Amino acid sequence: MQDRGNYEAIQNMNPKIEERVIRNPLLNIDTFVIPSPFIHNPAVQKDYSHSYVWVEEGEILGYMLVYSDQAGEEFLIYKIVTSPFGRGRGIGTSFIEHLARNIPREASVYIYIWERQADTVEFFRNKGFEPDSSIAYRKLVYHRLVSCCGAILTKSAEGLNRSLAPEEISKTRHDARKVARLINSMVEALGTENSDTIVESINRESTTLINILNSFRDSMKIIHEVDLLELIFERIVPYVQGSTVRCELRLDLDTGAPTIQGYHVNIGRAMVNLVSNALDTIEESGRKGIIDIVMREKGDFLILTIADNGTGMPEELLVKDSRGYPRFVGRTTKGRKTGEGIGTQQIYAAFGPENIEVNSIMGQGTSWTIRFAKHTETVSTWFVRMNRRYNEFKDLWEVAMVGPRTPRREVVAYIWQVRKIEIFLFDLILRFSRYHNIRDIYRSILAYLQGVTREADLEREIAGYKSDTEKYNFWLLDISREIRRRMNILKDSVDMDSYWASLFRSYGQAYRNVIIFTADPETGNFLATDRKLAEHLDFVPYLGKPRDSLLRGEFLGDLNVEEKPIQFGVWSISSRSDALNKLRLIRQGARTFLRKGIHPEKRLSFYHTTYISGGFDIDINKSSTFGDFARLEDAELETFIIGREEEMSGYLMGRE
Repeated sequence: MQDRGNYEAIQNMNPKIEERVIRNPLLNIDTFVIPSPFIHNPAVQKDYSHSYVWVEEGEILGYMLVYSDQAGEEFLIYKIVTSPFGRGRGIGTSFIEHLARNIPREASVYIYIWERQADTVEFFRNKGFEPDSSIAYRKLVYHRLVSCCGAILTKSAEGLNRSLAPEEISKTRHDARKVARLINSMVEALGTENSDTIVESINRESTTLINILNSFRDSMKIIHEVDLLELIFERIVPYVQGSTVRCELRLDLDTGAPTIQGYHVNIGRAMVNLVSNALDTIEESGRKGIIDIVMREKGDFLILTIADNGTGMPEELLVKDSRGYPRFVGRTTKGRKTGEGIGTQQIYAAFGPENIEVNSIMGQGTSWTIRFAKHTETVSTWFVRMNRRYNEFKDLWEVAMVGPRTPRREVVAYIWQVRKIEIFLFDLILRFSRYHNIRDIYRSILAYLQGVTREADLEREIAGYKSDTEKYNFWLLDISREIRRRMNILKDSVDMDSYWASLFRSYGQAYRNVIIFTADPETGNFLATDRKLAEHLDFVPYLGKPRDSLLRGEFLGDLNVEEKPIQFGVWSISSRSDALNKLRLIRQGARTFLRKGIHPEKRLSFYHTTYISGGFDIDINKSSTFGDFARLEDAELETFIIGREEEMSGYLMGRE
């Protein structure tokens, strides 16, 4: 991970460097639909002085393109992109922090994120951004997230020093004080007849207080499943019952309503703030209070309404600003002026202004209506990430069609896109391992991708797979179709042999996966996948040659890293002369890979042979480079042959 205080790799962008970025296919894989930079502010312009590239050893591994207004008050992060081989280094975080250090402190920074990119929204929230408004662009809904350099640098300091941001301390103090006040009122109401109930409630609220104080240390930032019904009964009902304010709580809840997706602590805090404010205004009105809580399903949403008969608010405080925030947000609406206005800020931060509607009449009361997206699946970090990836492939990518006249850089970017979808398929198949042999699943999909089986046959087979959710089955079929469609477009439109290097290197973006492949040493034709999903022998029927005329191999990560070897191996060796023949086969493969684009200094190492019957093998303790090995004479190849015990070696054969 790059030291976040070290910005030596960051350089300012200029028109010449931007041209390099445009020509670099690895920086144009994720061709997302992004709202026009002028949609919010028509006066913004491309700002090279605050746009950056990340350069290591002459290679651009990422960039951030920024637009700003002439006054330097607003900065739009229009694109922030990292190369597949730059991921995991903190490049995006460093760009954001570097920008914050180089703009006026009072300036605002904003970015548009598609609504389904939940983990991306969470990434920017962790950098100090908050949802501000939403827009529709090309029939897609985007959240506008806004921050300022102070908030960004505060979040940066939190990550480095584990210190508390002042605003988080303020929120925690605000919520803790309300809980403490409730506990105090419970103690005052303690009597012989209600001791058990009160003590139980005090214990529960004490636990809540501890959770609030510790929440910023928790892992609650991960999106997870939230049961609104449970929250109401565990947090709201005891809160109202423990209050000293005379109040009737009326519940009208759809008990069959599904869960929602969100942050348990934030939603719980916001609901307590809503009810606390309602109790305060009821107490101020001097009459017996009524709080109505209604929860209903409506289409794809859950609608929660919390209404009170308190003092209400004047109409002028309900007027919304350009961000969708009413004027009362961030200021107290209490006649006694005891509030800080923090509660309403937290409510809007938790739910988003686009999901809140407030109606209020002075002297009669206030009604809050909050909209939540339904969620019927069990949510996990993995599911959120995979759901985002799938939705990007299907809805957010600008689909580029390739043909004979398509510029080479666009064809290369298209190949890397196809491979990125295929890597998603690898990860998806692993989700079926609880119920099925994933290698059997992969073999069925491989047969479909190679045109051996029909789509209808694959559809029937996938429908019969057991999984944790039917959505996995749907994705599996849909992504398989998408890969086959895109690969057919490539085969029909371009000379695939001239793009061999991109077809092979593009697997390197699965930099955490070990990729196995089987290749024809004469032509370079190959098939590859994640090592967990297949055996080298699975590919042999599709390459059109006998097993012993092919090579098996594997690699990990970026093929431009010369120190990381590509391994070559064979299935069987029957004698010393056969060992020499197999080394000749490997030499031919090395020469072909060099001709296709592998760098001469790339390391080459060797597998144990799967099955030996003549007492000889290739020495796996030796290695070379592709360039050196390709130049070896037969006599020099002999030095790579060693003797090997045959005992038990036949049992290694298996399917390999």
